[in-house]
Amino acid sequence: MCLFVEPYGEDFWLEPGEAVTVSSVGNGINVQFAVTVAAELMSVWLYEDGDPSRVVLDFQVTDASGTPLKCGHQRHDRRIPGPFLQRGLKPDHSPGTDA
Repeated sequence: MCLFVEPYGEDFWLEPGEAVTVSSVGNGINVQFAVTVAAELMSVWLYEDGDPSRVVLDFQVTDASGTPLKCGHQRHDRRIPGPFLQRGLKPDHSPGTDA
C-alpha cells in the first residue's frame, strides 16, 4: 500500500502487516485527519480544528517502534500503484517503462 501525506504528496510504501503512525509535530493544536482509501492507496490530510483552509504542514510518520520515516520509505522506484502490487510482486522497475 502507498500512503500519501498531503498536501505535498509525500509517499510511504508499506508492506503487508506494516504499521505506521501519522502525527502532527506542533503542540497545542487540535488536529483532525481526513483519510481517503482506495485499492492500494491511502491519502491523509491533517487539518487544524478540522478547517480545510488550515492544513497542518508540520507532521511526522513513524514506524511501529517510533522511528521517524522519510518520504519515499520503501519506494523501490515504484510509481503510482497498479495491478502488479495486487499480485504481491515487487518489480525492479515500474510497469510501462523501459528501465
